[in-house]
Amino acid sequence: MISNRHLCKSFFITGALFLFLPLQQKLHARTVTLPVNGLEVAALQAVPMELDWDENFFADSKTSEYNHQIARIAAFLSEISYVLVEKSPDNNEMLSSYQALGFDTDKIEWNYFLDYSIPLIENNQAAFSLARKDINTKNGNKTLIFVVLRGTPLSANEWISNLNISDTTHKEVQIHEGFSKTTQNIKQALCDYLEENGIDKENSIFLLTGHSRGGALANLLGATLIDEKILKSEQLFVYTFASPNVSQMTDTDAPRYDCIWNIVNAEDLVASVPPNRNKWKWKKYGHTKVLVNYWNTDPETYTNNYIPRMNKFYNKLLLRDYAPFKTGPFLQIQTARVLTKLYKNTEQYYNSVYGLRNMAENIFWQIFPENQDEAIKKEKKAPFLLRAIQNNINSNIEGGFDYALKAFIDMHACESYLCWLLALDEKEAFSELGSTQITIDGSYDCAITDEQGQVLARVKDSSPELYKLKMPVAVFPLPHENIFGFPGHSDFLVTLYKDSLFPTPLTYKIEHYSASGQLLEVSEKKHFYPRSNHVIQFLAGKSTLTEKKVTAQVKNCKSSKPIIKAYKLNKSLQFKIQPEFSFTPGKSFFLGFRTGTQAIYFSVLGELYTPKSSNYFGFASGIGHQHSLCGRLMLDTEFFNHFIWVASDTYLTKFNIVPAARFSISYQPRHRVHFFGAAVFDLHLEKINDAAFTSELRKKTFPPISISDKAELLPAIQFGIRL
Repeated sequence: MISNRHLCKSFFITGALFLFLPLQQKLHARTVTLPVNGLEVAALQAVPMELDWDENFFADSKTSEYNHQIARIAAFLSEISYVLVEKSPDNNEMLSSYQALGFDTDKIEWNYFLDYSIPLIENNQAAFSLARKDINTKNGNKTLIFVVLRGTPLSANEWISNLNISDTTHKEVQIHEGFSKTTQNIKQALCDYLEENGIDKENSIFLLTGHSRGGALANLLGATLIDEKILKSEQLFVYTFASPNVSQMTDTDAPRYDCIWNIVNAEDLVASVPPNRNKWKWKKYGHTKVLVNYWNTDPETYTNNYIPRMNKFYNKLLLRDYAPFKTGPFLQIQTARVLTKLYKNTEQYYNSVYGLRNMAENIFWQIFPENQDEAIKKEKKAPFLLRAIQNNINSNIEGGFDYALKAFIDMHACESYLCWLLALDEKEAFSELGSTQITIDGSYDCAITDEQGQVLARVKDSSPELYKLKMPVAVFPLPHENIFGFPGHSDFLVTLYKDSLFPTPLTYKIEHYSASGQLLEVSEKKHFYPRSNHVIQFLAGKSTLTEKKVTAQVKNCKSSKPIIKAYKLNKSLQFKIQPEFSFTPGKSFFLGFRTGTQAIYFSVLGELYTPKSSNYFGFASGIGHQHSLCGRLMLDTEFFNHFIWVASDTYLTKFNIVPAARFSISYQPRHRVHFFGAAVFDLHLEKINDAAFTSELRKKTFPPISISDKAELLPAIQFGIRL
């Protein structure tokens, strides 16, 4: 038997070993300072930033397991790769960073001197660097090789390569052509580098990394090296940032690609193109990890904890705070929705009337002309329309145009990715929480409130009040439907109402999305039936993350009235002014306006009719009431007094007063626009307003309706539009 003394000794030795192993790893690790510079860095000089560095990160880690320290190293290198190495190959931040990490200068190969006029490859090129060093591992000596790929620079050529989905054939392809051609060139350069330097690739460890275009190339290069059996996945650490999609292959998530880790910001549009929706099936190889944002994590923690920590780094690089959109993947999802509706396949992307491929290339040549110096000289003030839009946004949206511009930059900037990784540890930096979008089609009013009852979004006449929208709820209007976006961390109360006499059918469907914005499933279409004094309410957000229908409650009559009032959904009290143009076939033209509320409004119309024998002018004022029948059909009841002047010698009384009633049915295709047809009844009083009813002026399309011996109604039809 083992004595208690020996047992205690064994426990002591085992415990000491567990304590010593991590201590030994820490002894190998050191802190290095890298001079950080890049595409968006606003500081005048490179910013010194600290990085934990240990060669054993690569020797002791499995490529199939995410490593936050390696991700940070990769983010640093991807950021610094944007410096202009070609202008100063012997003295630049990229070279200094390699030296700080222990790479020998004479073992670095620069591929930054690009000539886009080379036949065959032309724009399908990218700057990259290769560096190597020998490291000691528990498995013996190894060669550590870094392949750092630069993202798209400030030139049109590589942007055009990004657009090159299938320039050669304009047909459907499985691999992005621009990325594929560039990757083949880089692969060949890597193989030549290994051969020329006598490197045993079987005894080497590789890090492939890049941001944006560089991320796409790193992603595709890693997959290519594995598929062509040039390297094993166990040798490859592939970390990409903001990588666009590269492949439509069905096996992009196969186990052999487990060494590829794609870090994306769900707000980033670039990371979602080419789209993965409908017939477009573009994806990345390997795993995707989504950075935290306002939608996929607790908003209070995000705002009060994560953002301040991130800004400590961000302020050093951009001299300002980070500007998030706070709508998760909503913006990039709507971009994919619109693009895939406009361009149903690759052929339409190239060959439709508004083909995006050629249009985008022309835009890039204007943004990045070949002669940058001349472009600076010719720089002009923004066009009037753009300035008007800018002023409108500044006056209506918190933060204004400047904030929106910063948000567009920050969603994709490599600096954003680097600062998030430095500020947060692995458990904090990423989230897998998805989101929900609900599409509602029909005519309705709506209010969306948070748990405190604050109105975050309101829809009137099916049109969202976009300038009054409050985060985190998002709304995207389309013809005849609105798309509402909800984060998965909270529930929001949706209130639907329609002041119609008859139940109004509304169609809805629920879409479920992953944290990265990938569409997971779409529910079947279902219906709501709101009507006057009948409010429909349901929860959306956390409650609909996995549900295919909502659990709705109908509030009737008495219980619905305070809800309608509190959320300002009663359109009958909404004041508006609507111009009107209408005509009675073969008789008169009317031009005027109405002003007031739906419950009661006043109309003023000018009437003109000029037959051959006499001139006829009219002026009408009246009062009316409008009610919704069902959906977009409206019923108007109006009573007028026509003041008619007849320029004729036949009648002594030139001014005539004609009472009239008008009953119209109007169709409201969108918000304020109404097309209507009406039945008009003019009251003819014998010897009082005869001049207004001469055969020349009033052609009797329909027989009169007798009321008494001296009074009759003359019916007519009328058509028009209100705006």
